[in-house]
Amino acid sequence: MKKNNYFPSQTTLISIVLVATLLELLLVFFVNLNIANFLAIIFTNAILLAIVLYAKYKFKIDQQELIDLSNKSAEESLQYTLEALPIAIIKYNPTSYQPEWYNPYSSLIFEGDQELNPDLLMKLVMDFGKHGRPYKINEKSYSVSCDLTRNIIYLQDSTEEVNSKMDLLERRPIIAIIAIDNYDDVTDSFSDGDKSSINSFIAKFLDKYAKNRSVYLRRLAADRYIIFANYAVLSELMTEKFSPLLDEFRERAAEKKIPLTLSIGVSYGIVDYMTIGKTAMNNLELALIRGGDQVVVKENEDNARAVYFGGNSESRIEKSRTRVRAIASLLNNIISESNQVFIMGHKFPDMDALGASVVMRNFAAGLNKEAFIVYNPEQLQEDTKRAIAMLNDVEGLYPHVLRLNSAKKLKTDNALLIMVDHSKISQTMDKEFFERFDKVVVVDHHRRDDDFPENPLLSYIESGASSATEMVVEILRFQNKSGVKMSSIEASVALAGISVDTKSFTKATTENTFESASFLRNQGADNDLVQKFLATDFETFKQVNEVVLAAEIIDGGIAIALGLPGQAYPKVILAKAADRLLTLQGVKASFTLAVNETNDVIVSARSNGKYNVQTIMEALGGGGHFDSAATQITGKSVNEIKEELIQTIRERESK
Repeated sequence: MKKNNYFPSQTTLISIVLVATLLELLLVFFVNLNIANFLAIIFTNAILLAIVLYAKYKFKIDQQELIDLSNKSAEESLQYTLEALPIAIIKYNPTSYQPEWYNPYSSLIFEGDQELNPDLLMKLVMDFGKHGRPYKINEKSYSVSCDLTRNIIYLQDSTEEVNSKMDLLERRPIIAIIAIDNYDDVTDSFSDGDKSSINSFIAKFLDKYAKNRSVYLRRLAADRYIIFANYAVLSELMTEKFSPLLDEFRERAAEKKIPLTLSIGVSYGIVDYMTIGKTAMNNLELALIRGGDQVVVKENEDNARAVYFGGNSESRIEKSRTRVRAIASLLNNIISESNQVFIMGHKFPDMDALGASVVMRNFAAGLNKEAFIVYNPEQLQEDTKRAIAMLNDVEGLYPHVLRLNSAKKLKTDNALLIMVDHSKISQTMDKEFFERFDKVVVVDHHRRDDDFPENPLLSYIESGASSATEMVVEILRFQNKSGVKMSSIEASVALAGISVDTKSFTKATTENTFESASFLRNQGADNDLVQKFLATDFETFKQVNEVVLAAEIIDGGIAIALGLPGQAYPKVILAKAADRLLTLQGVKASFTLAVNETNDVIVSARSNGKYNVQTIMEALGGGGHFDSAATQITGKSVNEIKEELIQTIRERESK
């Protein structure tokens, strides 16, 4: 309040009266005034002094009233502000989180289904500062601010701002590129009339779908279409998991007895259409590499993760001989330009990883290049241990089968690393060794995932192939130079690799599988040696049966088995147990779980070809094939993973 300076102080006023009285006394002394006049002067001064004192007293009262009035006005203004301010203000008890006081606007916010209670206040306080997202209360959005020192929570309505941002996000452009899987293979032998009929079926189906979704569709080629839309449409499609599009097209095509499916690459963002289009094309290539009949969606940002939909049928993408020949030629050039070649499989390699490594070493040897098969003796299983022991007995081969530590010492500049039977960095035999290479080639028959080497010189992934060994044998057959004839042991190791992944040529086989096996037989592969590599010892037999006997059947045909508590199991034991469970009547999928030597939880999954175990394993951080997949998880118990597995299975079956 502003200070009043117009009234003199009490001391000043009294001093003035006393001085006046003194002057009057002097006047009486020198002027000889009579007593009556003197008393009159004294009386006048007394009255004057009384008036002055009363005025001062009255001024003090008025001043206090003014202060009281100002305080009252301030309190009323503050009260009005608290009541009219469109911000919720809530004071809470820091121990119990009970609301101690809140303004009327807070009551308006919490008058609906969501009440103001200690649990909610505690959540608001605990979540404060963790993220900048608005908090949803009774269908409205509120930005939250907390004064943790005074135990006060502030809530401000940000619904309009949130809705504006959502509207902007939903208007983001998307580009989707559609490929008709196997179009050339299916229509290659068709007449012009039949081909025209198929083209009409495809065009009418997609055109009807585009009109129902109010999106723009344009045909780029007989087997390529492009869609322009916004994110609001994409959000609906992702909510539906793209099932109406993928499943209906597949079913309609099957009715016409043509094995066609759709692969779609989708991208969206706020940058230029050219960049979005390039990302969509990359996503389409990823969908095709993963086996087709699926959608890959990825935002046009460097750190964005791809989201996968579909993939509910086994891969039907057929690799052409023209492509294999091109891969062989490119690999030939890459190896020729390298000083050394190191070939490495995944952690705890199986016979397929070792077989592919052996064949790839022969390919490089045919180009007169130093090539080495790298293995970690601490990660060998019984079959691969026996195989490597025999490979070391092959004349001239011993120096080219290297322990991991020796390979690290031998590696020089301009060396090439070839990853076989895996494409995920986390699955490679040794990440530190992998990171030493600037030049990397990937050859794998598992569907590609996000954990992929950055900018490999060559990425050859065929999820439709039976095994990595089959893929490398095909490359060897198209080698530009004459090549080096394999020894009987090498050819037998390679044949064992194909045999393991095809369950002795009973699963996932194609014409290429048998051609590759025939080639290996011509190179000297011996069935007796194959059986020797794959023979089961008594301890393995015992452990497999331990797991099988612990199985339980859930949800009408899903077998789940856990290893014995406190016992470590190699990966091969769980794989064999899962295979064994799949032979039981009524079992459509099997999952085996146990800890390994490093106390990680291993999960092996198998199916009868009608149930997708790959997507289940991908949800748990692993991968593989439609009917054969696995994962390895650190930091959790077997029982915890079992619960997550069952929850994932039931979530997938409910969709």
